[in-house]
Amino acid sequence: MHVRKWMRAAASAAVLGSVASQGAAPAKPDVAAGKAIYEKQCASCHGAGGKGDGEDAAYYTTKPTDLTDKAALSKRTDDFLAAVISGGGPAKGLSKDMPAAKLSPSEVQSVVAYVRTLSGSKSAK
Repeated sequence: MHVRKWMRAAASAAVLGSVASQGAAPAKPDVAAGKAIYEKQCASCHGAGGKGDGEDAAYYTTKPTDLTDKAALSKRTDDFLAAVISGGGPAKGLSKDMPAAKLSPSEVQSVVAYVRTLSGSKSAK
């Protein structure tokens, strides 16, 4: 009798757990975390303010993208930016000088959210 109650409780917990995980909304990107990651991994090329004028920018054949350019960034989707961040420039036909970043998907989304603040742009549809 006790075994049946335990099995029912375990089965109910498993079902509830799977329903909860399926219905859970994806975590909202953390702009502050994105800024911290950007400062560590992106600012040396793209610049602290995102203008493409970082201290390492002069060493590349292709000038790093000006991430404050609202018109240009408005044409790019968040998925496009995420692909460039995680796969490097060649992932989307851009410069090979843009390296891939080894970040988790949530970290990439946080960097994208921070980059959007630099230009004041929204994702293209």
